[in-house]
Parts: sequence; structure tokens; C-alpha cells
Amino acid sequence: MLATVIAVNFGLASAAQAQSESQEVDEQSIEVISIFGQRNRLETSTGSAFVVNEEQLAQFEFDDIHRVLQSVPGVYIREEDGYGLRPNIGLRGATTERSSKVALMEDGILIAPAPYAAPAAYYFPNVSRMSQVEVFKGPAAIKYGPNTVGGAINLVSHPISSFARGSEGQLDIAAGQDGYLKAHGRYSESFKDADIGEYGFLIEGLSLQSDGFKELPSGADTGFDKREVIFKANFTPANSKYNQVWQFKAGYADEESNETYLGLTDADFNAQPYQRYAASQDDKMDWEHYQFQVSHYIDISAELSVFTQVYRRDFDRDWDRFNSFNTNRSMQTILTSPTTGLNALFMEVLKGERDSLMPEEQLLFTLNDRKFYAQGLESKLFWDTQLMGADVAIDAGVRIHQDQVERNHRQNNMLMQNQTLVLSSVPQSTIADNKDTATAVASYVNADFAFGDLTLSTGVRIEYIDSEAEDFIANSKITDSDTVVLPGLGLFYSINSELGVLFGVNKGFVPNSPGQDTEIAPEESWNYEFGARYSEGWLSAEVIGFYNDYDNLKGTCTFSAGCREDLDTEFNGGVVEVTGVESRFNADFSLTNSLSMPINVAYTYTQAEFRNSFQSSFSQWGTVTKGDKLPYLPENQLSIEVAIAHEQWRASLMFKHTDEMPEAAGSGTELEGLMTEEIQQWDFSAWYQVNNDLKAYLKVDNLTDEQVIVSRRPFGARPGKPQQATVGLKYEF
Repeated sequence: MLATVIAVNFGLASAAQAQSESQEVDEQSIEVISIFGQRNRLETSTGSAFVVNEEQLAQFEFDDIHRVLQSVPGVYIREEDGYGLRPNIGLRGATTERSSKVALMEDGILIAPAPYAAPAAYYFPNVSRMSQVEVFKGPAAIKYGPNTVGGAINLVSHPISSFARGSEGQLDIAAGQDGYLKAHGRYSESFKDADIGEYGFLIEGLSLQSDGFKELPSGADTGFDKREVIFKANFTPANSKYNQVWQFKAGYADEESNETYLGLTDADFNAQPYQRYAASQDDKMDWEHYQFQVSHYIDISAELSVFTQVYRRDFDRDWDRFNSFNTNRSMQTILTSPTTGLNALFMEVLKGERDSLMPEEQLLFTLNDRKFYAQGLESKLFWDTQLMGADVAIDAGVRIHQDQVERNHRQNNMLMQNQTLVLSSVPQSTIADNKDTATAVASYVNADFAFGDLTLSTGVRIEYIDSEAEDFIANSKITDSDTVVLPGLGLFYSINSELGVLFGVNKGFVPNSPGQDTEIAPEESWNYEFGARYSEGWLSAEVIGFYNDYDNLKGTCTFSAGCREDLDTEFNGGVVEVTGVESRFNADFSLTNSLSMPINVAYTYTQAEFRNSFQSSFSQWGTVTKGDKLPYLPENQLSIEVAIAHEQWRASLMFKHTDEMPEAAGSGTELEGLMTEEIQQWDFSAWYQVNNDLKAYLKVDNLTDEQVIVSRRPFGARPGKPQQATVGLKYEF
């Protein structure tokens, strides 16, 4: 039996328990890629675990991972472009900046362009093609790495249909405001031969596009086009001595988006939040992504199994954009004081109201070309047994990984003439030509023990990281290496069949990027959690308190963080404490024999403070005094979904509240004292099952068309997505 495939649940419950539950699932419908497997019951997990399943994903048909995660407690979001094209996600106090401190995975494989050398999430898969999204925090994070401070997010792609289920397919077509179009198709089929075995395939294609909701003076497109194709093939050999399954996966994705780092002054935002300045008219992101993956699962015995994956990902991105004027004066300074002295003249050029006259009024337009790869092999061993009356599940893994980023940034000096950007006579210059490479060998051992009502999980992760940074302009090379040991412990105790308590502790770690100064320490913390979980039929609830004690918090200077100089340089932030409570409440009330009212509530409270005073040139910190708040961490977050459900239709209303957030810590920064605005967002969705195969749906994002400043980074005030109504048809067989 392939039942133990489900044991690849990575320790959030015992593998023995997972094996028992998986026997109810058609074995070929199971894929060896899910943190939680196909289980719906997470009551005995020894850490905070949350699954957004396929039904929930289909309810709101969100394309934006930010909106998908808004119902998950303990998750923080900083919006930037309104569509989630470049996500900024944080977990339990870990900074949201480009999701660089979260272990992001698809089908169990790290998906950041270069998870060790350059983890910023400039690439993110289309969440529309996922079957579920899994979020976990706490001690289980030690199994993934390299970032173990906040936790991990795993995106699970659709499985190949089994031979027993026959061929399966789906076609989803939708259209909406701002030129929004979606075309999503998937087909899967499996075959069985007594001599060969069972084999099957899946092919999936997705296209998303929009004209954009922002407006340039020229009327040019400010939207995006995203395309993705995925192919999978499974093979289970017949007459094999061992139960085993092979899987091959390949994918291609690309994006063209007319996005910019340039925002607005507060006054211009209040007048027209969706305008864009003429200086950003040529800004464009263009990227391509390739992925290849071979997975093998084998049962060595009834108690012992091995899961191995070999992977390669390539990501090429060109982001051509306006960055600044030909002056030492930063864009944040100009945009925060737009009527002061020379700033007023720069603003006129920025808007295209006046041509460039002085050399300082030339606009610096950079061609930011980067090439990434990530490749590796990881293998995990699972052993389920009994010892002294206890169910014991031991799993161990090793990963050999290498990734690299090559940066080739060129700069053109442009002139504003008649609201159009034209090249100046200044020759193009190269401002960055470098290559960062990281090689890592990581291993872990984890043991789960189930003693009646007590489930205990304990483990350790060891990482050896070797890095090299080459600067071809400075003709320099910097090498470094580090070894880190990361222990973790978690337990869950069932008080009775409905109520249990949990506790966890683990060491958090974020490695340095290649080429950092020897004075820069890696990010390290001790993370604690304690909570209670209740579940009884129609009602479930969970409350978990967490405390992250940072020995050293790190900040990274990037354009997206609002920096112009010292790019990719990291900064020490010293001692930080993050304290909070995350809670969820899920109930399904029966109204009549055919109607029910599901209610889902998620709430997060967070206090995050520096516990030392220091002075930093990092754009988000400045002169920090003990007790200063961390940027972009709201004190209160709340999500409430209420639905009316019938077997043939469902209508849902979701409310999201996020407190205002500081744009910077301390004093002496360009955004000192400024806050994002409070978010009060409503989303509506409804679907109707026309017949067994056809479903019609309607959704309205930002129902009240709220217009608030969600961030002033990278440069200037930025809005969230305005109201967008979408209608669609989904045909499934």
C-alpha cells in the first residue's frame, strides 16, 4: 500500500496517526508533497497549523496570495501593487519585506529565486492553480529552513487523478473590471497495465491579465499579463518488490507587468489615489521561470519509507524602472516634502509638468537584470514503530542545495520632454555587476512520541552554509561559512476528546546573504508558544500565545525597502521582543434542513519592540530608542467570514481589519512618525451550481471601494486594489 505516502506530513502529527487516517483515501490520489497530507484534522499537531483547503480557495477565487492569507492568524501583510505580484509576507513578527524571512515552498520545495543567496520573493507561483495553502509556525519550522524564525508556507499544486477516478478536468473562464481576464484549464488521466503498472499525467495552463487600476497621464497600460503551464507524470511500477511511486514535474511561467516603485505624495494620493506620475511611464517587470522536479517515494517495509526529491529552478527577471533624480536627494525626501525649495521643481519634472532643464533634473532609469538558479537534492526517511507502549515516528532528512544570483544593473540618464522620457547624451553606465553563490548542507532528525493523551515532538536541525560574493566592478571576492544548530520541542496534551493544550519552543535563524561585513550577525531568536485547542463537531477554536526573543534582528537594504544606497547590505538591529496572541474560531450553524451558516473568525494581537537603543543607517530604523515599535507590524488584525450555504449555492462576506502601522522605527528617517492607514476591507463572493458539471460565480473584491495608504514604500504613498467585480464560469468533469 502507498498509505504511508501520507506520512510525509513533516511531523505536525505523528506519522503513525497519518498512516492510519490515509487508509481512507484512494491511494493514487495521494501526492508526496503536502506538509499536512490529505488530513483535515490537525487537532493533535504540536504547533500552530492552518490549512486553506481547495473549497475555501474556490469560494473567493483570489489570485492574490495576500488575500488568501488574510484569514490566517499570525500572518502579516504589507501590500505594494494591489495584485500581490511581489508578496510581502511575515509570520509572527518576522519582517514582511519581500517574504524573505519565511520558508516558501511549492510541493515541499523551496521556491524563492535563491533561498540562501537572495531570498526576496520577486517570483511567486499563481495561487489560482493550487489545491491548498498550508501555513505552520512553531517548532516544526526546524525541518525546512533556512529561515526558522517565523515558520513556513507550502503551496500544494493539484494532484494527478487516480485510475479509479478516471479522467478529470476543469475549465475556468472569468472577466472583471479593469480589463481583468482569467483562463484556467486542467486535464488529468491515469492508466493501468497489469505488466507495467499504473501511470498518469496532468497538464495545466493558466493565464491572468488586467489593464491595471492606476492611470498614467498618457493613458498607457498599468496592468499585467501572467501565464503558467505545469506538467506532471506519475508512475507506479507493477510487480515491484517494494511499493513505490515516481513523479516528474515541469513548469514554465512568465510575467509582464507595468509596475513601478514610484508612489505619490500624500496630497496627490488624497486628490487621486490611482494616478501615476509621468516619470514612471516606462517602468516594466519582465520575468521567466522554469522548474523541474523528480520525486520518488518507496516503502522499504511496513514501518520504513523514504521520500527523495531532485529539483532545479531558473528565474530570469528584468525590471526597468525610474529610481531617482541625478542628485543625492532621495525620492522619499522629495515626496514627503514636495513643496519645499528644490523639491517643488523636482515634482514638476516628475509629473511631466515641466521639461528637465538642469543636470540634476535628469531622471536615473535603471535596467535591473538578474538571473537566479536554485538546485538540490533532499531525501527524508520515515520510521513508524512502537516502543514501550508508545507510538513512535522518527523522521530524518538531508538536503544538499546550491543557489545563485547574478546582477547586471545598468543606468540610463533620461530627460523629461513633453511628458515623455527620452535618452540624454550621458552614456549608459553599469552600476552593479556581481554574483552571489551559496551552498548549503542541511540535516534534521525529529521524533514524535504518542503516549496516550500526550504527543511529544522533539528534533534538531543542523545547517552548514558556504557563501561566495564576487564583485566584478570592484574586482573583489568575499567568502564565508557558518554552521548552526537549531533545536525544537513541541507537545500536545489531550485533556479530553474535545480539548487539548500545546507548548512549543524552537531556535529561530535567518542566515546572512553572501558578502556581508564580518560585524553583521545572523538573525537568531528563541521562539515560544503556548495555547489551547478545542474541537467538537460543528465548532472548533484555537488560542495560542507566542513570544519571540531575538538576540539579533536583521534588516536588509533593498530598493523595495526604500533604500537607494548600500543595496543588499544587511544591518544589525539587536535585541527585539515580539509578543502576541493568535486565535481562530470556526463554527457551522444549521439554519434549516438545507441551509447552514458557516462563520470563520481569525484574530491576531502583536506587540513588537526594540529592547536596545542604537543608531543605524538602514532606511527603516534610523536612531532607535529602547521601546520603539517595529515597522509594518499592526497591533490588531481581524478577519471575519460569514456565509449562507446550500448544497447548490453559497454566498460569503468577508471583513478584514488591520490597524495602522509605523512606516519606520526611531527618529532621523525620511518616514519618521508616518503611519499606514487603517484598513477596513469587505470582500463578497457567491456561486451557483447550474448542474453537476457547471458552476457560475460572482465576486467583488473591496466591496466598499476603500481607498487608503497601505504603504509609503518603496517611494511614496501607495493604494490597495480598488473595487473589482468579477464573473466566471467553471466547468468540471
